[in-house]
Amino acid sequence: MTADTSVPRRRRLWYLVAALGASAVAILFATVGDGVDVPDATGLRRVVLDTGHQLVWALLGGAFAVAAARGRWSGVSQALALGGGVVYLVFLVAVFLWS
Repeated sequence: MTADTSVPRRRRLWYLVAALGASAVAILFATVGDGVDVPDATGLRRVVLDTGHQLVWALLGGAFAVAAARGRWSGVSQALALGGGVVYLVFLVAVFLWS
């Protein structure tokens, strides 16, 4: 009996597609911007607003790239995705609550 290798190959392909998509969004946000404008933001809040959204998508792209390379979701992928979630939470706080 032969092992069916199409499932891991298909999974790797979907992880790769997700990594490329998330990386494309990160590049778009780095070059064009994300459309979030808080004119009175200064200091650390300005840094978070200028780079936060881009960093979220870069971390997600990294998480999916690691998953594609390993063929499965792993602890490293999970840590990168969790980091993206934390950065997104900080970004949302900077947009709506930080003053």
